[in-house]
Amino acid sequence: MSKKDDNKKNELDPKCFDRRQHNYGFTNRGELIPCCWLDNQNNRTDPTYQKLLSVSNIKDHDSVEDILLQPEWIEFNKNLAKGKGFPQCHKICKKEAKFQRQTIYEPGFDKRVRDT
Repeated sequence: MSKKDDNKKNELDPKCFDRRQHNYGFTNRGELIPCCWLDNQNNRTDPTYQKLLSVSNIKDHDSVEDILLQPEWIEFNKNLAKGKGFPQCHKICKKEAKFQRQTIYEPGFDKRVRDT
């Protein structure tokens, strides 16, 4: 694979930027996270992700907007716009990624399937 092909492999197409997927999620620990796909053990050991989580607990803030205005979140969003994200971002939202089928269960509704 050429270097040009390798760079293309890592280009991001963040679904959260154009609303193909919900923007944020909350962990069961009360942390706001950029995407539900990021809540896994591999990311939790990443120093940059830990830095983001350190300013993301809702009990430490008055609102979600307050968390999003933290320098760590601003930096994360700028990096994501430049194609830099956590390894999971590059796995789920790489440009040539095929849409994935998800089964979503919502209270009071039947199961529905959608492509992300």
